[in-house]
Amino acid sequence: MSVILMSIKPKWAKELYIGKKTVEFRKSAPPVGSLVYLYEGAPVGAVTGMFQVAAILKADAEQVWRTVRVLKGVWNPGSVTHDSLINYANGADGKCCAILAAQPWHFPESEWIKLEKFAVRPPQSWQTLRNNLSTETVLARALLTITRKMISGEVSHG
Repeated sequence: MSVILMSIKPKWAKELYIGKKTVEFRKSAPPVGSLVYLYEGAPVGAVTGMFQVAAILKADAEQVWRTVRVLKGVWNPGSVTHDSLINYANGADGKCCAILAAQPWHFPESEWIKLEKFAVRPPQSWQTLRNNLSTETVLARALLTITRKMISGEVSHG
């Protein structure tokens, strides 16, 4: 299982946490089964929650959009519009991925993690936290500790 750090705008993170959006669109996708920790950009500037990658659709943006629309209910794009997805994918020769976000958890604010504390920069899109870099290893351990606390009930969903 991969531990992923993904940058996301606060608007999209909120939609994922409340279930309005179940799909995150990217030009590339982490492996199915990965734990994705969400770093919300400004004004939040912290890792605020997570989800697990349940499935991935990869194709040109038009085909991804049509498939997501057919599967709506499970694959829900939230406030993302057709035009915004097509414009986004144009920078990648029209290709994109729809990542199905399973079991999103929003951490209580007391558990949010500032990356500066770990000397880790937020990724442009997403990155795998690697065991061979001490700063990323320490961050991954901190994130997994929060996850264990939430699973055991020590900390409730935010």
